[in-house]
Amino acid sequence: MTRYLIDIRMMGSVKQQISALSHHLDETFHLGNKLVVPHITLAGPFSTDNEEKLVEDFSRVCMDQTGVPKYEVGGYGFFDDTRVVFVTITPDETLKQFRYELARAILPYCTLRDYDRDSVNGFRFHATLAMKLDWLTFRRIKWYFRAQEPVVYRHHPIRATLLRNSKIVCEYDFVQQRMLTRAQALSRATRKRDFDILRVWDDGCREEE
Repeated sequence: MTRYLIDIRMMGSVKQQISALSHHLDETFHLGNKLVVPHITLAGPFSTDNEEKLVEDFSRVCMDQTGVPKYEVGGYGFFDDTRVVFVTITPDETLKQFRYELARAILPYCTLRDYDRDSVNGFRFHATLAMKLDWLTFRRIKWYFRAQEPVVYRHHPIRATLLRNSKIVCEYDFVQQRMLTRAQALSRATRKRDFDILRVWDDGCREEE
């Protein structure tokens, strides 16, 4: 089955911090393939029979945004029922509304999960560190995080990504305000331009590659 996902692909120092934390967890608890690539899920995983409309709606909602969404990275959280460990994400109102509008647009023809149907303020933004843990490992990690310093970083989410089976279909660049093809999304030159723009934004959200 084809699986789609819409997320914010973390970049720069916040990605490096969370990746380092994930690898430390792996070394400490031997998690193996239970780690994930740092990202913030906006919708999915889900399936659909109409990829053309999905790309069209994704592009429309992205390009309708009048501001650049932002978020803050903070402490740690846990989903006890699914044994997931994550970094908490505090979104601004623009990011909350963007996520909600995406879900509303694709709901009629995509198999969204219950949590994707949450209200603007009901959705729990997070960046997963590890998932599908056994009960004992999950309890040990919860205890371990009681003594860990939080990840604190305020960051522009630069891009929203539509993926098919973990491969980029297209990506919207909030900084450059344009839709990127897969090749452009993976381009070092395109990423460098993003960071060059962010460095001159005088709002406390400067970022490094």
